[in-house]
Amino acid sequence: MHFKGIVTPSSPKREMTSFELMRYLDYCSEMLSLTGKVAALYVLDFSDSVVTSAVNDIETLTTGLSRKIWQKIMIISRFDHEN
Repeated sequence: MHFKGIVTPSSPKREMTSFELMRYLDYCSEMLSLTGKVAALYVLDFSDSVVTSAVNDIETLTTGLSRKIWQKIMIISRFDHEN
């Protein structure tokens, strides 16, 4: 995968293939999903509204981040099919 753009001295090296990058992003999304699920399991033993609210915030955050990751996966996939 080769994206065109300006390379600066601080630019990271792009050494991953499209497949590897999509796989990495998929793993990141799965990790976020597990984080939200662990938070939900953690709150089962508490009846504290503050803890419940914090877990809801974690689930909202991880879901939003996962959605953004999947948007990036779709962009990479589309770019791959066009080239």
